[in-house]
Amino acid sequence: MAQQPWDQKLTEFLKSAGEELRRTGEELKAETQRLIDEVTDPELQTRMKQRIQQLGQMAKQTAAEAAARVQATFSPRRPPRSKTSRKSKKSTKRGARKAGRGRTRRR
Repeated sequence: MAQQPWDQKLTEFLKSAGEELRRTGEELKAETQRLIDEVTDPELQTRMKQRIQQLGQMAKQTAAEAAARVQATFSPRRPPRSKTSRKSKKSTKRGARKAGRGRTRRR
C-alpha cells in the first residue's frame, strides 16, 4: 500500500516536469524566431555593415596614430657629431692608457 502514494507522487512530478519543459521549449522557440527575424532584417544588416566599416576605419586611424607616436618616441635623435669631438675623445683615451689608467694586460 505504501507503494501507491510513491507512484502517484512520481507521476505528478513527471507531469509537472514535462509541462515545465514544454513551456521552456516554447519560450526558446519564440526567442530563437525573434533572433532569426532580427538577424535577417535587411535594414539592420545594412546598419551593422556600416557600423563595422566605421569601426574598421577608426581602428586603422588609431593604429596609424599609435605607430606615428611610437616612431616619434623611439626614433634616434642624436645630434650630428663633429670631427673635433671625436679627436678629443680619442686623444683622451690614448692619454689615459699612456698614464697607466687604461686596460692592463694580464700575463
